Amino acid sequence: MPHVPDLVAGHPDAELEPRRSGPRRILRVAGALVPVVLAALVLLPDLLGGLDHHLPFAVFAALRPALTVGVAVVVLAVVVVRLVRRRRPRGAAGTVGLVGVALVVAVAASFVVPRAVPGEAPPPGGTPLTVLELNAFEGHADVGALAAVVRRERPDIVVLPEAGELFRSRIAALLPDYRSWTNVPPRAADVRGITVLTAPRAGDVTARTISDAPGSPTDTRYPWAELTGGILGPVHLGAVHVVSIVPGWISYWPEELELLSRWCSRAEGPALVVGDFNATPDHSAFRSGTQGCTDAATARGASLTGTWFSGVPRALGAQIDHVLASGGPQARDVSVIDVPGSDHRALLVRLRLT
Repeated sequence: MPHVPDLVAGHPDAELEPRRSGPRRILRVAGALVPVVLAALVLLPDLLGGLDHHLPFAVFAALRPALTVGVAVVVLAVVVVRLVRRRRPRGAAGTVGLVGVALVVAVAASFVVPRAVPGEAPPPGGTPLTVLELNAFEGHADVGALAAVVRRERPDIVVLPEAGELFRSRIAALLPDYRSWTNVPPRAADVRGITVLTAPRAGDVTARTISDAPGSPTDTRYPWAELTGGILGPVHLGAVHVVSIVPGWISYWPEELELLSRWCSRAEGPALVVGDFNATPDHSAFRSGTQGCTDAATARGASLTGTWFSGVPRALGAQIDHVLASGGPQARDVSVIDVPGSDHRALLVRLRLT
């Protein structure tokens, strides 16, 4: 007698089972891939066709070091729970998802970990140059504390984004031996300007404003500056303040980072670029615009120390302030210094000029 499936009794023919379990298996696999996709969006937006040029992914990229550690901890916790409970998943979907997230973490770590390893130290000799950079936070940085740092560290050149004439006059009064200059008119708000201080040892350094016409290909929201001469010799030093990654401004941000190539791709000679870039090496636009330059902090294994936001521990912040070098200058030492009143920390870099 031919076998007839006992559907009424709830015992379907075994041959019919794949038809019922197939869609469920697909759904389980798709569900397992969701955390993998989310992990990639958070940790690797710069590898996804320029996704990190947009919010909130630009912020995710800026915080990749801390976020990578956080996701790695979650993955490890899940693995430990599975081992302790000795539970085997009903299918391979859960394992696929866990392994996928772990691979995303590994790729993100491959970008982050090398920046904590210092490269080969520059050879002795050459002209020493010390640069101090601090975003003065719309002129609210504590001038007394900043002056104390300058007197202690004796930098040859100080670059202060978000510091116009008002801030310049206040800090200059406390450091009478330093020459000072700002790249905006006297009535401009501090947030618009960049103030530069030069020590007597720096010699006859001259400065000029770089402020191109609005709407031009080389326009920036905040005017930049360039320093030449004196201790710099053939080196051109760009003092910059790149626009923030906030709604209404971020559309200009990749273009401004591309303008850094005017120093990093210089065929005429060596260059330094100093300032608040509002970007980290985890941003694709930063890497593109700074091709040809070496980040001093990355070279010395110090680029994972956050310079912003100063209100959180250094390990949780982002290093968006930089000193970049091209065509000869090399970093000897990099340190990050707290200065009251600013939402940034100061970046102190000691270099060797060839």
